[in-house]
Amino acid sequence: MSRTIVWLVAAGAAVIAAALGVAWYTKIHERDVIAHATTQTPPAATPPSSAPSAKPAEPPPAAAVMAPSFDVARIGRDGHAVIAGRATPGAKIVLLDGGREIAHGETDGKGEWVLLIQDPPLAPGQHELRVVQHIEGRAPVTSEQAVVVVVPERANTADETLVMIVPPGGAPTLVQSPSAAGVPKSNDLQLSTLDYDDHGHVTISGQALAGATVRAYIDDKVAAEGVAGSDGRWRMAPADPIEAGKHTLRLDRLGKDGKPGARLELTFERLPPAPAGGDSRKLSIVKGDNLWNIARAHYGEGWQYTVIFNANKDQIRDPDLIYPGQNFSLPKIN
Repeated sequence: MSRTIVWLVAAGAAVIAAALGVAWYTKIHERDVIAHATTQTPPAATPPSSAPSAKPAEPPPAAAVMAPSFDVARIGRDGHAVIAGRATPGAKIVLLDGGREIAHGETDGKGEWVLLIQDPPLAPGQHELRVVQHIEGRAPVTSEQAVVVVVPERANTADETLVMIVPPGGAPTLVQSPSAAGVPKSNDLQLSTLDYDDHGHVTISGQALAGATVRAYIDDKVAAEGVAGSDGRWRMAPADPIEAGKHTLRLDRLGKDGKPGARLELTFERLPPAPAGGDSRKLSIVKGDNLWNIARAHYGEGWQYTVIFNANKDQIRDPDLIYPGQNFSLPKIN
């Protein structure tokens, strides 16, 4: 099912965190195993030549194995990065960029891991990062999440690195904005993404004060209400789908008295679903769009952005620079 995504990115420069010096140690404990008879059977004599044997450490039980996941992704415009997450304690962790290993390490006793990407850094362009967990005696486990990264051209110092954590289903979480131009923000209230599918079901996400109530209106009608978590992030999905066409979104961060303490308002357009058949579709670019996200939404893979670029070379001089109001052809691919 194709999805059309309106990415609304917040202002601010993404600066890589200070280098983290973390040492990971794994202790292997061996325990002697000596056979004993039951209380109803006398113990058998042990031959003088025999000695207690050490049993190799066993892999953790299935219930103790955690799927690897991402918690933090801080990536500078120069491609240097700090990536952190969780997995099974004592596991080996390998970070992949499109299937190629770029860093590795181990989890600590709490299952936490931190990896630095320094030399070489991530190159300008699009990347899809996943982490693989290795435990001796068990099959490798790959994270269901992915970190989607778009590193700007180094010559373009106005842009920051786009970073999103993408779950296997549902709306991605914007971690770093790619543009200093930003999008609607009022005091602590911020809109990060507005995502709708081809049936018109909407998902909205953003940030506010931790514990704050955020109410969404679409075309002046209450659409949904949510509460910001301890990290300030909120997400809501209105029950009613929207029709194709232009709409107005309003967000209110409510105070304890129920009155708006901060408000955002903007217009957006839901394009009609693409007709079945045909060799090409049209897409109107809105603020915050980029070729990687459009390709993921329409073709299922971000790296298919080259298909869009090649079909619209008359309008696109730089794949990292597209502008609201442009209308692109989306060729049909096999």
